[in-house]
Formats: sequence, C-alpha cells, structure tokens
Amino acid sequence: MNRVPLPVVQETPEPVECTECGKCCTYVGVEIDAPDRAKDASDILWYLYHPNVYIYVDGNEDWSVHFESRCDNLGDDLLCRIYEQRPHICRGFDNRTCEVNDHEHTALTMHTPAEFLDWLRVNRKKVYKKIQKRYLPPDLQPTPAEPPRERKKQKKGKKGRMRKS
Repeated sequence: MNRVPLPVVQETPEPVECTECGKCCTYVGVEIDAPDRAKDASDILWYLYHPNVYIYVDGNEDWSVHFESRCDNLGDDLLCRIYEQRPHICRGFDNRTCEVNDHEHTALTMHTPAEFLDWLRVNRKKVYKKIQKRYLPPDLQPTPAEPPRERKKQKKGKKGRMRKS
C-alpha cells in the first residue's frame, strides 16, 4: 500500500483585536529613512543612545523610530477614552498589519546600538564601514581579532632536516 504524504495546512490565527492589546497606544512611531547612507545610520545610532527608544522595521521594510510613551487616552481596560474623536493617525491604524499580528515574523526591532550595528554590519557593509571609521565611540568599536600566533622558527639540522630551535 502506497502512502501519499499530505501537506500540512497551518491555520493563521485570528488577529488580536485592539481592545485586547493596545500596544500601538504605548509608543509614538515616526517614519525614518532606511540606513542606506552613513548619515541615516548615524541618525539611527543617535536615536538608540536614548532610553525608551527603539527602531522598528515592518514587513514592508518601512523604518520607524518608536518612543515609548503611553497615550493619556488609553484606559486601563485598553479602550480609547476618546474613540469617537480620535486623531486621524489612529483612524488609519490596522490591527491586521501591526507587530502583534505579525505571525510570519517579518518585522525587526532593534533596542540597542549594538543590535543595530550587528544588523548594519551584515546588511549594509559599506555603510557600516563608513560609520565605524567616524561615528562609533570606543565601546561600540568591534574588538580586534586575536593576532595570529607566531610560529617558532625552525633551523635546519644535519642532513637538511628541520629541527625546533
């Protein structure tokens, strides 16, 4: 009897509703340029030198800087106290595309300069090299690789064989 393996269909979980989470109301996010130039990468380092600030890259590769700051209108029940009069920016938010509902894990979050530099070193090598030369303080400079050990010189002994000195 031949068995045919059937594909496993993974169900996408239902999206978390805003009234169950409220995460988007705990920060202010501002769109920024991707670090394709040294200036933009330097700006990102500056953001990350501050507490309660992190960089978020969504699944569409849109970059933003997030400042952790809970909205005064978010109630303890995670409901907006001014929902009917909420600002335009809140009205445009879609919980189906937020980081909480990113089940494919396409988003990237970086909280420290070191995390960003690791990403930059791998993904924007030329920009990283420019940043490293001019904008990295000593504590963020990469540690130099251990120098190769010197091999002991060998002298020729009788009959042209090598012997240790």
